[in-house]
Amino acid sequence: MSFDKQLRIVITGASSGIGEAIALDLAKNGHKFFLTGRNKARLQKVANKVAEKGGIAYYGVGDVGNTDVVESHYTQALSHLGGIDVLIANAGVGYFGYLEDITIEQFDEQFSTNVRGVFLWLRKVVPLMRQQNRGQIIVTSSNLGLEVRPKASIYCATKHAVQAMVRALREELKGTMVKAATINPGAVATPWFEGRNVDRSKMLQVSDVVKAVRLIIEQSETSDIDHILLLPGRK
Repeated sequence: MSFDKQLRIVITGASSGIGEAIALDLAKNGHKFFLTGRNKARLQKVANKVAEKGGIAYYGVGDVGNTDVVESHYTQALSHLGGIDVLIANAGVGYFGYLEDITIEQFDEQFSTNVRGVFLWLRKVVPLMRQQNRGQIIVTSSNLGLEVRPKASIYCATKHAVQAMVRALREELKGTMVKAATINPGAVATPWFEGRNVDRSKMLQVSDVVKAVRLIIEQSETSDIDHILLLPGRK
């Protein structure tokens, strides 16, 4: 997809971390954005930063796993942007510990955000992109969508579900110019890890993920990236 024209981009989970970094980087090309998240104040700050960098940003506040919220946000996005060229389904949550220690509430929240939230946006955006016969879908998954780790059983389960969803969608999109990919990073030094006893110096940086997003969006018509696995370079 060419960066020579102004793209219309939806980013979920855009109030901080990876979502914010993607928005601020792509804003330098003057694109239009609809950003979603659960924190209005932080979304407003990101939208202001996008404008400072040359982009145009609108935002909607709410839970990505809520059907009514997504319906409203989709309608708002179309109204503000006039269409959608790129969907970056980035919202995610994770709770870690032995399987038997994960609460039912933590289980439900992870599947609601990480899986249902992706599904709700895909079911709205895919028909639109099919109709225009172009578009790029990017889902922020994880290296744990391709492997498993102890004390991450439910989080792994959500990301494996996302991988299966996107992989099947790719099969359904054959014969069109609509593309779908996942980005599968290992640990990324974001606010998600604040307060945790981890060495953030050995993690990926958000800039690493942003570069992967750009690679997917900028790929030529003769390329269709399936997924990009990113692992920390420092052991």
